[in-house]
Amino acid sequence: MSELLVNIAFPSSALRKFFTYRINPGKKFTPVPGQRVVAPLRNTPTIGFVAETGIKAPKDIKLKTIIEIIDPEPLIPTDLFRFLIKLSDYYLAPLGKTLSAAIPTEYQIQKHRQVFTLDSNSDSVPEPYLPLFTKISSKESILLSSLKRQFDNETLVRGIEILKKLNKISETPQFSAPQHRPLIQKQILLTEKFTFGHPDHLNLQKRAPRQWEILKQLKIHYTIPQKDIDKYSPTAIKSLSAKQWITIEETEISDDVFWEDILSKEKTVSLTEEQRIVTEKIAGEIGSNRFAPFLIQGVTGSGKTEVYLKLIKTALTAGKSALVLVPEITLTTHLASRFRGEFNDKIAIWHSHLSGSQRNTLWQKIRNGQYPIVIGARSAVLLPVRNLGLIIIDEEQDGSFKQRDQEPRYHARDAALMRAVECRAVVVMGSATPSLESLYNAATGKFQKLELKKRFSDAPSATIEIIDMKDEWKCTGDFENPISRLLKEKIAEKLDRNEQILLLQNRRGYSNVILCPDCGWTPKCRNCDISLTYHKKAATLLCHYCNVTQAPPVVCPNCQSSKFLYPGFGTQRVETCLQETFPKNKIIRLDIDSTRKRGFSQRVMREFESGHIDIIIGTQMIAKGLDFHNVTLVGVLNADIGLFMPDFRARERVFHLLYQVAGRAGRGKVQGEVFIQSFNPQDITIRFAMQQNIAKFTALELNERNPVNYPPFSRLAAILFSGLNESKVQEAANISTQYLRQNMKKMEVLGPTPAPIGKIKNRYRYLSIIKSRKDTDPNGTRLRSVLKSFLTSSIHQSQSRQVRISVDIDPMDLL
Repeated sequence: MSELLVNIAFPSSALRKFFTYRINPGKKFTPVPGQRVVAPLRNTPTIGFVAETGIKAPKDIKLKTIIEIIDPEPLIPTDLFRFLIKLSDYYLAPLGKTLSAAIPTEYQIQKHRQVFTLDSNSDSVPEPYLPLFTKISSKESILLSSLKRQFDNETLVRGIEILKKLNKISETPQFSAPQHRPLIQKQILLTEKFTFGHPDHLNLQKRAPRQWEILKQLKIHYTIPQKDIDKYSPTAIKSLSAKQWITIEETEISDDVFWEDILSKEKTVSLTEEQRIVTEKIAGEIGSNRFAPFLIQGVTGSGKTEVYLKLIKTALTAGKSALVLVPEITLTTHLASRFRGEFNDKIAIWHSHLSGSQRNTLWQKIRNGQYPIVIGARSAVLLPVRNLGLIIIDEEQDGSFKQRDQEPRYHARDAALMRAVECRAVVVMGSATPSLESLYNAATGKFQKLELKKRFSDAPSATIEIIDMKDEWKCTGDFENPISRLLKEKIAEKLDRNEQILLLQNRRGYSNVILCPDCGWTPKCRNCDISLTYHKKAATLLCHYCNVTQAPPVVCPNCQSSKFLYPGFGTQRVETCLQETFPKNKIIRLDIDSTRKRGFSQRVMREFESGHIDIIIGTQMIAKGLDFHNVTLVGVLNADIGLFMPDFRARERVFHLLYQVAGRAGRGKVQGEVFIQSFNPQDITIRFAMQQNIAKFTALELNERNPVNYPPFSRLAAILFSGLNESKVQEAANISTQYLRQNMKKMEVLGPTPAPIGKIKNRYRYLSIIKSRKDTDPNGTRLRSVLKSFLTSSIHQSQSRQVRISVDIDPMDLL
C-alpha cells in the first residue's frame, strides 16, 4: 500500500514553499486541504495547513511524519480555500500566512512550552536552581507558564538552560485549542436564604462593609448587572456566594448584542424609474451561477442603498447569500442600521470593534450558514459565507480597502472580484466617484457600467463656493483661526435655524508642529523621518506613524527660547475654536483619536441623527456614505491637505474626498451649501471638485498617467527595503533591484531611491517600483512571475537576512 503524502504550508513570511510529510499509516485519516496539523519543522513541532494531497514521494528524501491532526474537518470551506490560494498567488503572499489571516485570532491554536524530567537525581544541580528542579521533578510534566508565576525571570531562563545542559530536563511544545464559550451575561441576585432582618446580616455593616455594600445595592435594585459587577470587591462577592446569600446567574446573550449601538431603520421606499432599470439589469444575473461584475456610478444622494437592498432580496429569493463591504467603521454601522431594519436577524455585522468573544461567536455562526447576509469592513471578504451569490462593494474607490501592514496585502475590492469568480457570483461596485481603475475596466468591457444621474430627494444639488484663504488672511491678519469669516457666518445662520453642520479637516491633532520662531527648530520623531504632531488635550507630542509620545518642550533645546508657535491646525484645534465661538451648541470631534473607545462612533451617529449634536468636526471618515437629512452646511477647512503629496494618486484622492463630502449637504428638503477653504483656489483638482465634474477630472488624470505608464494603464509593484542600518538597506536595495532589472523584459524599473518618508519606526526605507504595461501584460502574469522568481532566489535569501523586503502588488500609494 502506497504512503499517503501531503504538502504543508506554514504561516510564516520566511516559508514560501510547501513541505512534504507522510501521514501515519496507523491513523485512519483522509487529509483534506485547509485542515490544520502539527508537523516537525526543523525538529520543532509547528502548526501548518494541509495545502495539497495525493503527493508523489520525492526521490532520495526521507520524509517526516505528521505529529497530530488538529481539525477533524477543515475550518476553511472548500470554495473559500480555493479563493485564498488565488489571493495568495496574486499578492505573492505565503499561502500559510493567507490561510491564517482567514481564521480569527480566537480560533488560532495556542502553543505552550511543557517541561518534564529526564533524570530525577538532584546531586549535580547547582544550589540556586535546586528549588526550580524540585518543582519540575515533583510532577510528570509542568507548563513553563505556571513556573513563571513562582520564579523570577532570570532564575527561570538561566535555570532551564542549565538543567537542559545537564540532561536533567527536556521540553516539548503542547498545543491546545481555545475554549469557545457562548456569549454570556452575568448578574448578581439575592438568594432565598438571605433576609435583611437577621442579626448576623445586620452585623455585616460594621464587620464586613464591602459585603454589606453589595447586599444594600441588591435590596434597592434587586440585581447587579454585568456592567456594574467590576465596581464591587471580588473577595466580597466570593464570600457572599460561599455563604449562599447571593447567586451569580449566567444567561446566554442573544445576537441582538451585536446591534446594541445601532438603530434599526425601517423605510417603505418606491424605486425611481432610473433605480428600477439598474436593479432589474443586475437582478437578472443573480442566481444564474455565472460571474458578472457591475459598476454603479451614482451621484451623491441618488439612492444606491435602496438598489443594494432590492438586490439582496433578489439574492435571498434565489437561495443565495450576500456580502456587503464598506470602507469605514462609521459607514459600516450607518448602512447596517438601514440593513438591520430591512432584514432583522438575517444579517451579521463584522468589524474590528467587536470583542474577541463576539468575533468568535459571529464567525462560527457565519460559517454554519446562520446568517445569509453579512456587512463589514475589509476583512469581511475573508469570512466563510456560504453559498455566496452577491457581493456589494460600497465606495469601491476608498483606499482603506487596501491591507497595507501585513501579508497578504490585498485590496478588498479586487479580492471580492476574485472570490466572485470562484463562487460564480454577481459583484456590484458602487460609488459617486469610482476609481480610475474601475472606470478603465468599464471602458474596456471588463465591468458593465450603470449610472444613477438623478438625486433621490426633491431638493436641488448643494451650492458650492470656494473661499480663498490667502485673501482671508490678508484681510483679517488672523493666522490662528482655521474658520473664515464667511463660513463662521454660515455656521451661525444654520444653527439659528436648528440645522446641522459637518466640517471636514483631514488632519487630527491640535497643530501640525511646534515651531520655535527664533531659530526655526521643530521637534522630530526619534524613530521616524517626520515631525511630531501636537495634541493639546493630552498635552503630548505624538508621531502618527509609530505612536511614540513625548512631553512638549518648555524651552527650545536649540536656542533656549521659551516662545513657541503652533502653525497649521488639526481637528482638536478646530474643535477648540468652535467651542469658543459657539459655546451653547453641542460640538463633537470624530477622528481616529476620539473613536478608539468602543461604541463611540455609533453613539455619535445616533445622537447626531436624533438632533442632539449640532456640529461634527471630523477627518475623512465623515466624508462618505452618511445620510442625514438635516445637514444643510458642509465646510472643508483645508482642501489643500494631501494635494501636493509625492504620490501619483494624490490628486485623485483629494478630488474624491471633496466631491464626496460635498454630497453630505442638502439630502433632505432644504438645499445644502458647501464651502471649500483653500490656499490654491485655482488648482484644477479643486475647481473640478467644485464643479462636480467627474468626466473632466477623469480625462485630465488619464491623459497625464498614460504617457508615464501609471495605473490604470499598467500593473504596479512596489518593493520596499527597510532596516536599522541605512547602508545595508541601500546595498540590499541596489543588489535586489539590479537583479530585477536584468530579468524584466518589456517592464520599467524605477529606483531604488529613499522612500518619501525615509524612516519609520527606526527603520530606514528604500523603494523600487516596477511597471508592467497592461496592453502587453493584461493580468500582470509576467510581472508576478519575475517577482516570484526573485522571492525564491538566492539574492532574496541573502539580502533578506538583515533587511526586510516586502512586495506590494497594486499599491495604493508610494510613500
